[in-house]
Amino acid sequence: MAQAFAGCFVATHIPIISIAAYVASGAAISAQAVLLIILLATIAGTAFAFVVMRHLLLPVGDLARGLKSYRLESHIPRLVKQRDDDLGRLTDEVRALINSLEEKLSRLKRQAFSDTLTGLGNRRWLAEVVSSEIARSRREQKPLSVIVLDIDHFKRINDAFGHDTGDEVLVAIAETAKRVLRPYDLVARLGGEEFCAFLPGTNLKEAMLIAERLREAIAALQIETLRGRHVTASFGVHEGNIAREHFKDMLRIADDYLYQAKGGGRNQVQTIEAQPAVMQTAAPD
Repeated sequence: MAQAFAGCFVATHIPIISIAAYVASGAAISAQAVLLIILLATIAGTAFAFVVMRHLLLPVGDLARGLKSYRLESHIPRLVKQRDDDLGRLTDEVRALINSLEEKLSRLKRQAFSDTLTGLGNRRWLAEVVSSEIARSRREQKPLSVIVLDIDHFKRINDAFGHDTGDEVLVAIAETAKRVLRPYDLVARLGGEEFCAFLPGTNLKEAMLIAERLREAIAALQIETLRGRHVTASFGVHEGNIAREHFKDMLRIADDYLYQAKGGGRNQVQTIEAQPAVMQTAAPD
């Protein structure tokens, strides 16, 4: 603000200073000379004011271009504070605003793609990442299998012990899945008491063994608030046909096997080639 005032003051006083200097010089005063001096001094003052204001307003142009790039291309601008004045403080505030917006957007994205209770990804997240895995499996001609699991008699748990205990069960199963599954497996909570895992580079036989390990780990859980009652889950396993199946196709087929496991007595792993070794009797309620 002070720089703008000083520049405007000097620019507007250049004609006056020029006339005063002309008179003080003792030269013969003529109307033509006065007019010429005023004209030249006015041009010089205007040019000086233009240079000063352009210098002062350059950061505003940088801010405008940066904000446009951010709005149209989501490109975070590199806003450098050039001066310690009002425009410098404006630059700081715009940069802080963009950082705050990015943080909030990042949090919203995490919320949109994750399950807040278990910390796992949700169905939307799974669909997005699995689509990339299917494309990679097609390129590399590698298998891709899916496991769908559903907690047995989960409504009875909620009714008998309360929803807080039900939440504990969901969290415990999510933690068990992360522990049993491999680091590169994709696991998500589909909703309610249903979970899903996609296993890159895994054929049906390997997926069945992993599902069985997970089934056993869940059945072995000790949750204090259940007062001795054990949790079990039913599983459907499917090796995707990567040549023609998409995410929803693989999920639907695995879900069909899951319902076969439910109908067959629960607490078991079911697939198109289910083996007796992995068929278990349902645990009593």
